Amino acid sequence: MIAPARKNILIVEDDQSISGEMAKTLERMGYEVTGVFASGEEFMEKAAKLPRPDLVIMDVSLAGSMDGIQTGKYAESQLKLPVIYITGYREKAAMLEEKGRVPLLKPFTTDDLRAAIGVIFYRLSLREIKNPINDRKIPAPKKPDLNLNN
Repeated sequence: MIAPARKNILIVEDDQSISGEMAKTLERMGYEVTGVFASGEEFMEKAAKLPRPDLVIMDVSLAGSMDGIQTGKYAESQLKLPVIYITGYREKAAMLEEKGRVPLLKPFTTDDLRAAIGVIFYRLSLREIKNPINDRKIPAPKKPDLNLNN
């Protein structure tokens, strides 16, 4: 059996204690953390230079002039990356959920993080079923030649 490819995750979180602990937790869960950024500006500057991530985990409140919502919208629309939004505010989490986003409410547990990641990858699998990446067309079946006089 072939082992599934390891998923790459970027973290955008300005609190080093949270981002460090989250990176360790993700690696224990079997994910590869390919970058940790403290601001939206740093993410925008450096993310495109790294291997393409499968997921971005983004704090809503970031250092710098761009907040996590703005940076997340950029990641989703321009880079076509799925984003989990981390917030300490229930109202923001509810607003994000109403808009179809996946929020993660602080403080969160490893199980909460695992569940949010599962939701993202499940949604992506549904999207791939509806819109296959390779856009392969299955040829129409040919009628068999039943002429027995040949």
